[in-house]
Amino acid sequence: MKPSPFFSTSVPGLIVWISGWVILWFLDRYLELGNLGVILVLTSAIAAIWLSVGFTLIISLVALMAFNWAFVPPRGTFAIHFHQDALLLLVMLVVNLIIASLMSSLRKKSLEVQAHADEVELLRSWSDSLRDIDDPYLLLPLLQKKLRDVIDQPSDYMALKQALPPENNVTAVIHSIDLQKIDREQLDALWHCLRTGQSLGPATGRYQELQDLYLALRGRKMTYGSVVIHQVNVQQTNNVIQAQALCDQMGIALERHLSFVQEQQARDQLQVQSVRNTLLAAISHDYRTPLATIMSAASSLVQQSERMQQSQRQQLAESIGNEAERLQRLTQNVLQLARLDTIENNIHLDWESVEEIIGGVMHRLRTHKNYSRLIVKVESDLPLIRGDSLLLSQLLDNLIDNAFKYSPMDSPIEICACVKDNSVLMTVHNQGFIDISNIEKLFLPFQRGDQRYIQGAGVGLALCRAIARAHGGDLVVKSENSRVSVECCLPLVAQPLVDSIEVS
Repeated sequence: MKPSPFFSTSVPGLIVWISGWVILWFLDRYLELGNLGVILVLTSAIAAIWLSVGFTLIISLVALMAFNWAFVPPRGTFAIHFHQDALLLLVMLVVNLIIASLMSSLRKKSLEVQAHADEVELLRSWSDSLRDIDDPYLLLPLLQKKLRDVIDQPSDYMALKQALPPENNVTAVIHSIDLQKIDREQLDALWHCLRTGQSLGPATGRYQELQDLYLALRGRKMTYGSVVIHQVNVQQTNNVIQAQALCDQMGIALERHLSFVQEQQARDQLQVQSVRNTLLAAISHDYRTPLATIMSAASSLVQQSERMQQSQRQQLAESIGNEAERLQRLTQNVLQLARLDTIENNIHLDWESVEEIIGGVMHRLRTHKNYSRLIVKVESDLPLIRGDSLLLSQLLDNLIDNAFKYSPMDSPIEICACVKDNSVLMTVHNQGFIDISNIEKLFLPFQRGDQRYIQGAGVGLALCRAIARAHGGDLVVKSENSRVSVECCLPLVAQPLVDSIEVS
């Protein structure tokens, strides 16, 4: 059985009184009556630390009577010498009463200070919890627990998932509420508390006849939810103030979270708009030149074909074909980059041969004017890789095209393939120059290096990295001794056994 609070707090004081009387009996033969009285007063002062005023007064009266009986001559009676001993006993009684009052007031102030410190610590820990979490809605159950600690009554709450200004007549979403414990009147009170941002119920000054307490989760601009605490005692005024402070902290955290979400959405929209504007600017710039060339050549063929020599017509036709190929490459790169940037790119993976991918790209480039600059070095017996052959061919094609653009004329370009660290490396080497300190910028869509005079939209490297990462690999650019190397690292996957493949 759990002892009562009065008994548990009075035990130390009773022990002090018992100890004091033991000391009095021991020193009776050595000290005079006045000194023994001082010991009794000291015992009462120390015991008053734990005993209430009333209990101290009662036990002091009993102690004085016992002191008179045991120590004041004639001993064994309650008779006293009025001019000497009566004054001593009266002074002892008054001193005991004053000390008991002072100790009681001090103990009350100490309890108030401790309670205030506990409230401050509770609010501080609650503030830290709200600060350290990204989504404060996840702490609403913890708010229930803290309110239970403060008021010692169960609670339910409702909160807005989509917080909107109160003038908007929209239906808020109930985040969490036990509808079996909430009747219609309580639900209406919750909505009223949410709409007005005012607390209702005992010790709030509004609708104090209600048995339940309704608190608002108030931010600086609006209310983001409401809480009902069931069967609140009207005397718990300080606890109600503390509970409202906890709810206000939650409301401010919800408001801060909403502001962050809105800021993030605005930032995302701005970024999308910026990318869209950059895309349109890049496309309009890079489409303008080839389109103008195509239109000029086509117009010349239509209007002056009869007066041209065969070689001139052939040159114009090749110009149209080359510029159309540039437009096709640019369009394919932009569309492919947009597809790979989606959350689910769902590329088609199959067992592919690196030698065949490189061979296919070389076959398509055999009519290129710079084909003679290409040197292919492929390690023998390369294992198969899991990948999309079309995407990997497009990756290699873009790397070779960049090498043609950014390396000196007639300098060799090497295409190498080998196995390294359980990965297949496809590398394109050239004799160009690249600023490694600014390399990450070149991997962003529509960003280019300092050589702006070279035609291009700035999507080649971004697309190549996107393709490599879609295959679980990566793209790395290295520069050393006037030699630029672009490495595509593709992870090796264990190949299935031949016997396990079913032949249809």
